[in-house]
Formats: sequence, structure tokens, C-alpha cells
Amino acid sequence: MQHSRQDAFDTAARRALEPRSSWHPLLAARETEAGVWYLVDSAEKCYGIIRMLRRGGELGYRAVTWAPKSEDRQLIGYYRSLRAACEATHRRHVQSPGRGSHPNGLGGRRG
Repeated sequence: MQHSRQDAFDTAARRALEPRSSWHPLLAARETEAGVWYLVDSAEKCYGIIRMLRRGGELGYRAVTWAPKSEDRQLIGYYRSLRAACEATHRRHVQSPGRGSHPNGLGGRRG
């Protein structure tokens, strides 16, 4: 399949009208061993774990919340891409009740 140069220009113009953040939850992932990623916040505190799985000929990812004990972790879901697993894990983290209403999770805390 070939595209014209004008297609490239049109795509660039559309992207300029829809600016997006360059940060993605995938950037919060730290691969601790092959096929295992820990998602960490800006203070390097873990909030989720993603593990690559193979079932038959299929590859997928399992995402769970962070807890020191494995049995205390909650399943977030199964995903076909690491990107989707990171997005879901991050969404779960920012929507968690203990984070408060402040964008940095500081809402309701007293010093």
C-alpha cells in the first residue's frame, strides 16, 4: 500500500490540531525481570504489576494492583498489548479512592 505525500501532510496537520501529551503510562513501567513490569509513580512507589503470559500460541498480559502479599493483589484484567495493560493499570491507580481529589493525590491529607 502506498500513500501520497499529501496524506502525510494532512496527517501532520490533524495531529497539530489535536495535541497530545508525550507521557504515557508505559513510561511508568519498570521491567524487573523478563516479562514482568512494575508500574511506579513519581516517588517510585509501586502501584501495579503486569506479567506477560503465553497460552497456547497467544501472547497476553495480566495486570494486578500492587500489594506486598500476592494474595492481597486485585486483578485489573487481561490484555493483548502491554500498552493497554499499562493504561488500565494507571487508570485504576488514579481512580483509586485513597488518592483524594488533588491531581497529585494530596487531597484530604493534613501535614
